[in-house]
Amino acid sequence: MKLENTIEEKQENKKGNTFKKILLIFLLLVVLFYLYIRFVEPNRLVVKEYAIVDNNLPYSFHGMKIVHFSDILYGTSMNEKNLEKVVEQINSLKPDVVLFTGDLFNSSIKLNEEAKNKLKEILKKIEATYKKYAVVGDNDYIDKNSFNDIMENAGFLILNNKNDFLYYGGNDPLLFIGTDSLLEKEYDITAANTSSEDITSVYKIWLSHEPIILDELQNENITPNLIFTGHTLHGLIKTPFGGTLLKQQGVNHYVEAFYQKENIKMYISSGLGTYKYNIRFLNPPSINLYRLYQY
Repeated sequence: MKLENTIEEKQENKKGNTFKKILLIFLLLVVLFYLYIRFVEPNRLVVKEYAIVDNNLPYSFHGMKIVHFSDILYGTSMNEKNLEKVVEQINSLKPDVVLFTGDLFNSSIKLNEEAKNKLKEILKKIEATYKKYAVVGDNDYIDKNSFNDIMENAGFLILNNKNDFLYYGGNDPLLFIGTDSLLEKEYDITAANTSSEDITSVYKIWLSHEPIILDELQNENITPNLIFTGHTLHGLIKTPFGGTLLKQQGVNHYVEAFYQKENIKMYISSGLGTYKYNIRFLNPPSINLYRLYQY
């Protein structure tokens, strides 16, 4: 009887030790996962490349390179060091045109003058053969005057409900159009799409911070050829099955990188910084490189 009790005790102790080991391994994995999504992936930087083939594109723009970045949200995971790395990467791509689609600032972080001057200094280093364009994001309304000052000093043309013609080795231009934030109700599609020249047949590229601009343009029967936006951060956390966990306000169903409705193609940047939660998973900070082709 005593021997049987001893065997039972040993079995119980073995089960207890096994459970403790499993629990310890589980806790270790949780800690490692958190460390990765908090300190590793938000500090990575990838370049996503896209070929845009469009028969309507003026042939003089065949082979043109556009670099698109968005949602710096400075002061979160995107600090001075990481932003310097972004600028170096952009310049290494030798873009013809650079696009920034808003949220330089994070509305929950108030920057001092030193930080704002640092932003001017860093962003001014971005090089483009022809032009650099920007639009304001909803977070930038925390200090829109500073946003304008920083971006203009950095050499960006801010398309605040207006447009700009770009000529590139030919007589047929591209028309870059920009609207202010939809969430802040500051956008004016009519003003942005108005010009003293006939723009009916001009190839149009529309910049907006929020991707729901696509719905608004369709409601107005306006059909640009391309739309570039940001804001969504692609949900920050992506699941292995393709879902997203942290959707932002004003996103609706636009959380992927690309959408097409009729003849309108829309590309959405996953952004550089983080918002509310300083984490990323299966969704590192990115810069988009587009090569335009006419075939």
